Amino acid sequence: MRAIVLAAGTGSRLGEITKARTKGMVPVNGKRLIDYLLDFFETEFFDEIIIVGGYHYTDLKDHVDNKKIKNIRVIENREYLKGNIFTLKRALNEFNNDSFLITNVDHIYPRKMFVKIKKSFKEVTAMCDFDRNLTHDDMKVKLRKPGSTIELIRKDLNEFDCGYIGMTYVDKSADGIYRDAVERAVEKFGEKAVAENVLQILANDAATAPGICDLSGIGWYEVDTEEDLKKAEAGLLKDINFNVAAK
Repeated sequence: MRAIVLAAGTGSRLGEITKARTKGMVPVNGKRLIDYLLDFFETEFFDEIIIVGGYHYTDLKDHVDNKKIKNIRVIENREYLKGNIFTLKRALNEFNNDSFLITNVDHIYPRKMFVKIKKSFKEVTAMCDFDRNLTHDDMKVKLRKPGSTIELIRKDLNEFDCGYIGMTYVDKSADGIYRDAVERAVEKFGEKAVAENVLQILANDAATAPGICDLSGIGWYEVDTEEDLKKAEAGLLKDINFNVAAK
């Protein structure tokens, strides 16, 4: 099984903070975003963790390589100015016929969440929660019925059931179906295609619609803007899930 970390973007919404660094190298209370993510994973659980960089790629690669973790590899997406689906495609080109977990580099998750996620691994599963107050910029999910599969996933939904938290599991049995949906997303949305478009394409057919894993009650942080960064830094100082993980 693989993990895919999407870490190629410019992080432009962080302003001056990412002027000379990629988002994964942004410090949050003195710790890089990429390091939070690697701590979240049980690295030995994966056969390989593929981190796809792009903007300021060398700094990210050097930082990760210096950790000398044998099953982690950093590769480059030179098309990082396009939608992040091209970063995903770059990783998918590195292997075939295997299960994988996709996540973004700008999310900070506690290890407690990974323990629960492992129990949900089947077919295509989107990680979601029901207990956040979602804003216009959050990815919203409408289910076909409670506890069922995804019907719609978009930021602009007026009616929705839960929020997507930026992680998707794809089982080996669904590898071909997922890859086909990636290509269809690129055909439909072109250079603006993003990974969430793949989930919607799969959701358009009830037979391939992704399921969800409910991760409510655990909590996590996104660092997409300077305001997000301030909230994450304040929240992490008192978040018991991270305090426990650090002991």
